[in-house]
Amino acid sequence: MRHKQTILSTSYLPSIQYFQSLNAHASTYIEHKEYYTRHSIRNRTWILGANNPILLTVPIKKKHYSKTLIEDIKISNTKWTRNHLNSIRSAYGSTPFFIHYFDQLENIINKNHVFLVDLNYDLLNYFLEELSITKEIRKTEDYIKSYCNDTLDQRLNIQNTTNFKKYTQVFSNIFIPNLSIIDLIFNLGPDAKEYIDG
Repeated sequence: MRHKQTILSTSYLPSIQYFQSLNAHASTYIEHKEYYTRHSIRNRTWILGANNPILLTVPIKKKHYSKTLIEDIKISNTKWTRNHLNSIRSAYGSTPFFIHYFDQLENIINKNHVFLVDLNYDLLNYFLEELSITKEIRKTEDYIKSYCNDTLDQRLNIQNTTNFKKYTQVFSNIFIPNLSIIDLIFNLGPDAKEYIDG
């Protein structure tokens, strides 16, 4: 069945599959009314280091977060930004298109966002513009546990790593699929959109 729209969780430096899903649907909902979920894409992403994938996590204020709506989750401090930017620079500094995207990425990460969703939206909107993806994106106003058949619910399942076309990665001993979108865009530049289109 062809779904008319999809619903996704907010995501920090989202995966390639996340953007493929956005690109494949006319409209997308971003979930705002769910409770925060630990160890998820909401505040974590994977990039490719010299030896293996590296997990980057945005720290959040932990007081009562299990019963806090995702739209109300606050970032706990700014110390993480230097670590993330240094990790990204170390991982991708030698990629063909690093200089074309890193400065803006750095500016966004260094903006001292208070709320996690605001950081995630700034990053999402930047990469949507760079990938020339113009789709309707809306925020949910209520929590709906189960959606009808015309909506593809991917709030829990957006980390599939099968059936990914290989592309040249900076550390190419073995291909690691479905990393953060920055892995794709630093390596392929403008051709990242063609990859997303499939």
